[in-house]
Parts: sequence; C-alpha cells; structure tokens
Amino acid sequence: MEARDWLAIIARLRREFLKVALIVIVVSSIFFTFGANVVIGKIIGDLFPGEAVIENREKILAIAEELRKIASDLESYALHPSETNQSLALAASKSLVRIAMQLSTSPVLLTPLEGLLLYLKISLAVGIAAALPYIFHLVLTTLKDRGVVNFSLRRTTAFKYGIVAVLLFILGVIYGYNMMKFFIRFLYTMAVSQGAIPLYSLSEFVNFVALMLVLFGMVFELPLIMFFLVRNNIVSYETLSYYRRHIYVAFFVIGAITTPPDVFTQLMVAVPMVAFFEISLLFVRIFAR
Repeated sequence: MEARDWLAIIARLRREFLKVALIVIVVSSIFFTFGANVVIGKIIGDLFPGEAVIENREKILAIAEELRKIASDLESYALHPSETNQSLALAASKSLVRIAMQLSTSPVLLTPLEGLLLYLKISLAVGIAAALPYIFHLVLTTLKDRGVVNFSLRRTTAFKYGIVAVLLFILGVIYGYNMMKFFIRFLYTMAVSQGAIPLYSLSEFVNFVALMLVLFGMVFELPLIMFFLVRNNIVSYETLSYYRRHIYVAFFVIGAITTPPDVFTQLMVAVPMVAFFEISLLFVRIFAR
C-alpha cells in the first residue's frame, strides 16, 4: 500500500470516530459495572500463587515454631514491660508482619487509586476490543473502494471469518491461562526458596496476566490472518517466507519485552509464536495460494 492509501484509512476512521467512540464507551461502561470485578477475582483466585508456601509442610512447621516464639515474646512484654522485653516485642512484631506477608493469598495495593484505575484500564481495553471488528470493517471497506485489494466479503464469508477468529482467540487464551498457572507458580516458588517475600502489586499482576493472555490469543490468530492476507493478495506467500527470520527475531523481542527477565518464560512465549508461524505458513502454502 502507498502513503495515500494509509491517509485514506485515517480519514475514514476520523469520519467514523463518533461511532467507534460510542462503542468503546458503552461496552466499557457495561463491563466496568458488571464484569470487571468478576474477571479480576477469577484471575486472582486461579493464578495468584500465594498458597505455594502453605503447601510446603516443612515451611509450615517452621512458621508455626516462629509464631510460638513471637507469642511468647509478646506475652513476656505484656507481663513484664522492661526495655529488654520491649525490644523482643518489637522484633516479634516485625517477624509477625513478615510472616503475614509471606502467607498472603492476594496481591497488595500500592496506592489508594490502584484498584479503581485497574478497573478503568481493563474496562477500556475491553471496549477497544469490542470496537476492533468495526474498525477492521472500515479499513477493509476503504481498501476495497480504492482498489488496493480485490475481494468480496459477503455476509456468510465475514461470519465465517468472525467465528474462526473468535474460536482461535479463545483457544489461545485457554492455552495461555494454563501456561500462566505453571510459570507464575514456578517464579513464586523460586522467589520463596531464595528467602524473598514476593509481594505482587494488584495492578501489575493483573496487567501482566491480561497482556500475556491477549498475546497468546493473538498468536493463535496467525493462521487466519496470514490466510486472509495471502488469499486476498495483500501480502504474498513469498514475502512471508523470505522474511521469516526477521519475524522470528521479532517474536523473541516480543517475548523478552512482555515477560519477566528469565529465559524460561521468554521461550514459553516466543517458541509457540514461531511454531504457529510455521504452521500458518504451511497452511497458507496449501490452501491460500
């Protein structure tokens, strides 16, 4: 596409801005009222690994012994409030806070508005996602009117594309959700074994999970996207095949940016993306050329 084609798309989107904004506002408002709390609660309940310490029997026995010592020091200070007992009581209080944090089964709020801003951010993201099909329709219509692409999306064809896209995205989210359970627990257990207290911010934790799920969902859309682009002569199969190494590098960069700084989680994101790209390329070679 040439620069004037992109300008035509931008002009079309600007004319339709009020409709797009209305979709975003309505969907975001409904989700903020009825869905945000359910989604965040589900993510925390399923993926937050706070019970990892509780499942360790030796750790529990050590904590129980430490709690008995804390109770003894606090009782000594209550019965005999001397300076020595006061120092022991202060140390016991700090230890009690540390144990409480270690056994926490939910993230923490770092600022008073963190919870509200998280609700607004997720609701806005859902609203934008709801407007994407309409935006995609505007882009395709503009390209078709300008003769950039030559295709005819009848209602039945568009419906099929939509159904397949939704199913692939759901499969990607399910895959990512199960993978997240594994490597979040792995990272949490590793931090605890190193003697650290992993306190996760509610906003950062949910944002990380949501980003990863969207990323996995988009990865599973690759076969459909590439099929559509090649089938309608927007991008050629030869171009995708020629630049595959560059695309691999982009996948690993995305994995490095969107995951914690360890090779294990980066590979868990990048390798499925590479595999799906190759599967998509084979699918396109057979059916779309």
